[in-house]
Amino acid sequence: MRSRECAIGGVAALLLLSAAGSTTAAEATRFYERGAEGWFWYAPELSVAPEPEPQLTPAPPLVSETSQPEEAASAMEPTEPVPLSAAWLRANLERYQRQAIDDPTPTKVALYLYLQRITLDKASRFTDAYQRVVQSDPFLDETTRRPVGNYSNLLNRIAGQQRQAVLEDLASAAGIWFFYRSDCPYCAAQAPVLHLLSEQTGFRVQAIALDSRALPNGRFPQFRRDTGQAARLGIISTPALFLVRPPAGIVPIAQGLLSLSDLEQRLLLAAREAGWIDEAAYARTKPLVADLSLDWGLETPLSVPEDPDDFLELLRSRVAGDGVIAAPELPPTD
Repeated sequence: MRSRECAIGGVAALLLLSAAGSTTAAEATRFYERGAEGWFWYAPELSVAPEPEPQLTPAPPLVSETSQPEEAASAMEPTEPVPLSAAWLRANLERYQRQAIDDPTPTKVALYLYLQRITLDKASRFTDAYQRVVQSDPFLDETTRRPVGNYSNLLNRIAGQQRQAVLEDLASAAGIWFFYRSDCPYCAAQAPVLHLLSEQTGFRVQAIALDSRALPNGRFPQFRRDTGQAARLGIISTPALFLVRPPAGIVPIAQGLLSLSDLEQRLLLAAREAGWIDEAAYARTKPLVADLSLDWGLETPLSVPEDPDDFLELLRSRVAGDGVIAAPELPPTD
């Protein structure tokens, strides 16, 4: 009965549309002039039931000719982590904890505690394996590079002696330019540090006054006046320090106040960058037993093997190719 009524209504709608289409232009004009009646869909004689919007059905998934329907269905489903794996515990442990808190029945509490125990045992097993692997591989064992505990003091003392020897050797061929102003309090504070460095290592320090005046504390009385060197070197702040090696070697150190240890480190770094000391000499000044690095920069492998054994073998072969740096020779004791 309902379908017959819908069919009759559809025929009536078509007749009304055809009648509306046969109206003359004058009748249409008079119709739109009757603004009080609103637009045509408000007129009872022209009301037309809206057509239902077509339902868009999703396109079926593309299945290759060679794949089976079961394989395509499994590819569409998200892969779940293996139960009780680390990924599964990370995703579900908190949910079981909330269930036990909201409804602390013996079963739910025990279930959460069992899952927590499994998590802790997994972490303990990983820790044991981690320690075994580290202590069996010198490239992974941090004590190969630097000992821990009180032995680090021994390493620092040996590195300090090596740094002293390298700085003394550098001081025999290079000196320091010290640009200052007499009214600069930081220059006055830097002067004693430079004087101590000169006494300990033999560095010759040439003080250069930008305002042609001596320092108020009397340090470096044999100063020189700036004759344009500061402008050529781009000095914008004082104290300004440069490592200089005749005839034309000039390397910037800092334009600011430095402590003695920072000054020594910057001198070594500047000399290494300038090629005035080699890498081996610079490595001896670092508090490390062996200077090992697993970072190859842009020389990383272009492709990562899928097999973990092959990937590990690739990494170990790169490490073995770099070789091991021997421990520095101990300086003679007094």
